[in-house]
Amino acid sequence: MNSPPGRSWNLVHVLAVPAALLAVFAVGLTGNVVGKDGLTAIDTPVADWAVAHRNGTLTPLAKIISNLGGTVAMTIVAVVAVVAFALRGYRREAVLMTVAGLGAWVLVDGGKNLIARPRPPIADHLVVKTNFAYPSGHSLGSIVVIGVLAVLLIPRLRRPAARWIAAVAAVVFVAAVGLSRIYLGVHWSTDVLGGWSLGALWVILCFGAYRYLAERPDRVAKR
Repeated sequence: MNSPPGRSWNLVHVLAVPAALLAVFAVGLTGNVVGKDGLTAIDTPVADWAVAHRNGTLTPLAKIISNLGGTVAMTIVAVVAVVAFALRGYRREAVLMTVAGLGAWVLVDGGKNLIARPRPPIADHLVVKTNFAYPSGHSLGSIVVIGVLAVLLIPRLRRPAARWIAAVAAVVFVAAVGLSRIYLGVHWSTDVLGGWSLGALWVILCFGAYRYLAERPDRVAKR
């Protein structure tokens, strides 16, 4: 899983741009949530629309998708990935997944307790949730775990079509998990946006560090 000398360092510089944009967005969004202004204006209309469009087909599907993107499922996926990487001798990849997963847990738990945002009205809940709302743990956790697996495994697929299919599947899954939380009435739209932006930022930071450290032996050897 190593790249030619110099390519990783260039990639780190490229990743700095989306990382900066995501950081600005996440900070601004969090400020909106705390101040109850800005983008939070979309929360009630979107929630009302989701509740009005519930039906007997979408509800069980949303519950299944939500469970697949939940803490238990994503933890299992992450642990299996770490073990698989370690057994195959990919120690850096195992460390990346471990650090990313633990960091996601800290971001979710710390963010929820720091912001202490109430969830939507309990009358709209289709599943039981009692902790705080922001950021959405399902959204953040799924984008981190699936995102790390995507950036590590998709480039190893030989066929371009397979890479595209895997990438689209990853994006669709993460999007579906976040949307399911809004549909089930346990998160505001900005909770999900917060989870996605913070999670994507964390993936970029972790992957950038991973590629930088992987490149260091090559750079040192040239001196």
